[in-house]
Amino acid sequence: MTQPPSVGDPDAERIPWEERGALGLGRAFVRTLVLSVREPKRFFAIVPRDGSPWPALVFGFLFEIPVALLTFAYQKAIGEPELRETLAGVTPALRGLMPRAPELVERVLGTSALVSLLFSPFTYLFELVVTTAMTWVGLRLTRNLRTSFGSLLRLFAYASSVRIFGLLGVTGDVFLSGLSFLLTLGVGSYFWLVIVRGSQQIDTRRAIYVSLCGGLVAMAFGCVIGVPLIVGLVLWVASNVELPKMAP
Repeated sequence: MTQPPSVGDPDAERIPWEERGALGLGRAFVRTLVLSVREPKRFFAIVPRDGSPWPALVFGFLFEIPVALLTFAYQKAIGEPELRETLAGVTPALRGLMPRAPELVERVLGTSALVSLLFSPFTYLFELVVTTAMTWVGLRLTRNLRTSFGSLLRLFAYASSVRIFGLLGVTGDVFLSGLSFLLTLGVGSYFWLVIVRGSQQIDTRRAIYVSLCGGLVAMAFGCVIGVPLIVGLVLWVASNVELPKMAP
């Protein structure tokens, strides 16, 4: 296999977004997007040169912004009124479960959309770091790691164009939400495979082993963290929510 160009090679191809000072923001963004979508194998074999991961993270978040904004707008304009109308018919039943339940629901409805919008950068960053960590661990366990964690993080950030498929699920329609999930999963998995193969110079079989190892570690870690939280939530609900008594 041919080795990827080194960072110090002056003749090596550069990611357009990392040349935005010379190209301009708009042109650099468009060229990076077009190259990553049309020629992903070529694009993701390019070694990122920015010392900081933040430019790549900003590039990736630009695809999250329209999804977050449209989701917020839909929730405020359509989603909340529809849900309030639905809950109005079950208010007595809610009060039977918890006297302040209707007011609590109203408060949650009023803040959830805004909180989701404000936390979208952190959600995006968390998902990106988790994906990178799973891949990094899988590469270490299979002894295929050739690049740093930061380099992987930047490459995955440049693959964030798949997040635009989230626009299909803004309305919550079951079919469109399912299609959004499948497209994101399918295209995202392809980009992941291309990134891992290109950056680590390994074949598809080894990349699959990396995925399996990283996924198993993530599953084990999730069980260790998630199971106690779920048990605690169930115990809290059981002790704070008074269930209606059934008639004999």
